[in-house]
Amino acid sequence: MNDPTVSVVIPVRNGEHCIIECLKAVFSQSLKTFEVIVVDGGSQDKTIELAKQFPVKIVHEDHGSVGGARQVGIENSNGRYIAFTDADCIPERDWLKNLISEFDEVTVGVGGGVHNIGHSLWEKSIALATNTFVGSARSVQGRLFKEKRFVNSISGCNSIYRRETLLEIGGFNTTLSMNEETELNRRLSAKGKLTYTPNAVVFHDQRRGLKAFAKQMIAYGWGRGRLRLWDLQCIPPIVVPFLFLSFMFVGYLFPAFAVFYAAVLFGVGTKIAIKNSNSGYLISVPIVFLVEHASYTVGFWKGLFEGLRR
Repeated sequence: MNDPTVSVVIPVRNGEHCIIECLKAVFSQSLKTFEVIVVDGGSQDKTIELAKQFPVKIVHEDHGSVGGARQVGIENSNGRYIAFTDADCIPERDWLKNLISEFDEVTVGVGGGVHNIGHSLWEKSIALATNTFVGSARSVQGRLFKEKRFVNSISGCNSIYRRETLLEIGGFNTTLSMNEETELNRRLSAKGKLTYTPNAVVFHDQRRGLKAFAKQMIAYGWGRGRLRLWDLQCIPPIVVPFLFLSFMFVGYLFPAFAVFYAAVLFGVGTKIAIKNSNSGYLISVPIVFLVEHASYTVGFWKGLFEGLRR
């Protein structure tokens, strides 16, 4: 690779609790960065004051969206490659090195694993639940996979692209604050392959309780439905209404499914509880699944109807 110059873009708004640890990790990379761009979305705390302790380029965005912040980062970058992470993420030391090493003639974007971490019971339960097939299906945006693979999308907080390719497709949709990376990756896939590598990991300090998690899942479902981003994650919310309707014609079908569904949730919860030696997960993890699936389904159908009306 003749010119591995990398610009790292970090969108942030009111991130004083996490920006220091994020920037420490970025500036400690084994592959040195060409530039680090902090894109501020109107922080009202000490985020910018703290960020100025590092040799960063600080720019501001007025779109009021994550997609807008990432796009402003692209427009203000000068590296051949642009890597993205978030202010509440802590990349491992070889993060950039392992991302960029995966580029070849067919690869247009590379993403790594997102290891959610938490402190409270609910934060830990959410992290453990989403790192399962029941919690995230085959999405690398919620799960840590052990093997390299081609994927449909990579995470916005752990990804790298060639700058020229991003400019060719017009960059991020500046109106989106959810699913902005999924929408971008869908367009990008027309130009080549997206690669997931398990060797490039960021730790995501999520700091979200059950209520915040539910709101986030509604937003994720809404974005996927509105943009009609069809994938395996769309199947459950599409099936749910038909299960309710089936009760009118085949009385035993819905109760049978409900029993099967409950068994799966408690089965996965039990496995997680045993693996982590914490009996609390027997209850908390199934609850997380219920909240996640219900919220995502509501958001999906709301977004789908809004998108069809447009």
